[in-house]
Amino acid sequence: MSNADYEENQKAYWAKDIAVLLDVTTSNLRRWSIDLEKAGYRFYRDEHNRRAYLEKDIMPLTKLKEFLSNNMSKNDAIKAVISMFPVGNSTSLTIPVNDDIIRLSKSELSEIVKEAVREAVEEEREAMFKVFEHKISNELEQRDRLFMENLHTTLETKRLEIAATKEKKWWEFWK
Repeated sequence: MSNADYEENQKAYWAKDIAVLLDVTTSNLRRWSIDLEKAGYRFYRDEHNRRAYLEKDIMPLTKLKEFLSNNMSKNDAIKAVISMFPVGNSTSLTIPVNDDIIRLSKSELSEIVKEAVREAVEEEREAMFKVFEHKISNELEQRDRLFMENLHTTLETKRLEIAATKEKKWWEFWK
């Protein structure tokens, strides 16, 4: 595998990820990167010209942090890192950055959130309508059942009264 193939197959990271890894601020990492680039070190860039850090860049940055924490001057630390990790014939190759995070603008994110909320509200509304519909249906069934029971009871009472009246003699109506 050639050096170029090796570099193309490395995972790339954003500054935020490397800053967390090195336990430095992103602004310090950016300044170090600019200083290293001025000294000839090459970082790869994504399609939007943002700096992407490959696995091969972690060790030089770690060494730079170590040198600076041991009170070495910034210029000497940069020179030491460049001498330890020669750049070679690195071209400004653009590679895709492997990142699990999708980057969106505020308006895109806002639109996605609005759509998700709209869908969630619609689903909730549908669920509430179904529950309400079911409850109303049950209430109506119960009301109809009670009404029919009362109707049957009333009819049965009337039938019994009519049957009892037919059995009475005509002179017993006034008793």
